[in-house]
Amino acid sequence: MPRTRGTFLLQLAVKNLTRYKRRTAITATAIGFGVAIFVAMASMLDGFEAESNRNLARYELGSAAVAHPEYWDDREQYPLDLVVENAEAVLEAFDRASIAAAPRVAFQGELVVHYDPFPEDGSLHLAFYGIDPVRDVTVFDLADGIVEGEFLGENEYGLLIGRWLADRLGAEIGFPVTVLARTRDGFHQIIDLEIAGIFETPNPVVDRGAVFLPISTAELYLEMRGAVTSLHLALGESVPGTADLEPARQALSQALPQAGGAEEESQARGEEEQPPVVLSFADMTRELAEAMEVEKASNNVVLFLLAVIAVVGISNTMLMSVLEREREVGMMRAVGVRNAEIRKVFMFEAAGIGLIGSLIGITFSIGLVAFMVHVGIDYGAMIEDIDMGYRTGTVLYGVWNPATMVAATAFAVVVAGVTSFLPTSRILRRPVSESLRRS
Repeated sequence: MPRTRGTFLLQLAVKNLTRYKRRTAITATAIGFGVAIFVAMASMLDGFEAESNRNLARYELGSAAVAHPEYWDDREQYPLDLVVENAEAVLEAFDRASIAAAPRVAFQGELVVHYDPFPEDGSLHLAFYGIDPVRDVTVFDLADGIVEGEFLGENEYGLLIGRWLADRLGAEIGFPVTVLARTRDGFHQIIDLEIAGIFETPNPVVDRGAVFLPISTAELYLEMRGAVTSLHLALGESVPGTADLEPARQALSQALPQAGGAEEESQARGEEEQPPVVLSFADMTRELAEAMEVEKASNNVVLFLLAVIAVVGISNTMLMSVLEREREVGMMRAVGVRNAEIRKVFMFEAAGIGLIGSLIGITFSIGLVAFMVHVGIDYGAMIEDIDMGYRTGTVLYGVWNPATMVAATAFAVVVAGVTSFLPTSRILRRPVSESLRRS
C-alpha cells in the first residue's frame, strides 16, 4: 500500500508540472543555464590543469627527478651547492635499469646582447640549463620544438632560446651573446656563445625565460666537477604523476656506493654531504597544485550561484504554485491527505523541475565542452605579454568529465527538492477552513 500511494503522489506531481508549463519552463531554463556554465567551467579548469601538467612533464620535469634533498625547496634561487655528485655513476645505474635519464645543470645568469648584430644593447636575467643533447631527447620534447637552426651538438658552444624571447631581442641564428654567471664556488664567469637554435613550445615559462646550452659547456665554465643540479627521468606513464617510482629508487640506491668518492671531496671542502633522493611529479609540482586548488575554488562560486538560482527560482515557483492552489491544498487536507504527503507532492514537483533544468543544462554543456575539447578557446592575444606561471599554450582546451555532469545534475535535483519545503510549509501552517475559503 505505501508503495502504491507513493506512486500516486509521484503521478500527481508530474501532472502538476504539465499544468504549469510556462512557469516550469522558465525555472528549468534558469537552472539549466547554471548547470551548463558550471560543467563548462569545470571542463575548462580540468583541461587547464591537465595541459599544464603535460607541459611540465614534457619540457621541465619529466616523470620524476633525482636531486639533493634540499634542492627543490630552494630551486628558485638556482643553488649550485645543492647538487648530485658524480652524476655519471648515477646515470650508469639508470642505464642498467633501462630508465631514461637526462642530467641538467640549472643556474641563473645574465644574457647580454650588443648592438650590431642586435637592434640595440641590452641584458636579461634568465634561467639557464646545461643539457646533455643526447640524453635530453629521451626525456624531454625540446628538440621537437626547434623552428629555426638546429638542436645542440654535444660539444657545441651554442645556445637555444625561445621564439617569444628571440622576437623581442631581435635575435637570429648565429648571433653572438654573452652569459654572465657564477661558478659553483661563487666566482664570476663570462661565457661567450652564439645562438644555434630557436624553439617554440606550448610551455610559455620555457619559451619566455629558459635558455639552453650544452652541459659540457656548463660543466667547464661553472666548474661543476662532475655534479649536476638534477637528473630527470622518463618512466613511461601516460598521465603525469602516475608513475611507479620504485624501480628508480632501487637504481639510485645501487648507484650511491659508486658515487661515494664525491663525499670525501665535499667533506674536504667543509660541506655536509647528503645522498640524493627521487622526487615524484607531485613533489615537484606541490606549489602549482596548491595554486590550482585556489583556482578551482572559484568554480565553487558558480556552484553557489547555481544554488542561488535554484533556491530563488524554485521557491518563487513553488510559492506561486501553492498560493494559486491553496483551495486545492485545503481540499486535500480536508479529505485526509497528510501534510507530509502534500510536502512530498510539492517536493516531487520541485525535483522534477530541477531534473528538467539539469537535462537542459547537460545537453547545452555537451555542445560547449565538445567545442572546447576539439576547437579550444584562443586567448593568446590576452596573455601575450603576461606570465601567469602556468604551463599552458595560447589555446585552452577542455576535457570530458562525466562525473561532473552527474554531480551537477544530482545537486540541482536535490537543491530544488529541498527548497520546496519552505513555501509548502508556509501554506500548511494555515487552518484548513481558511484554505477552503480561498477562491
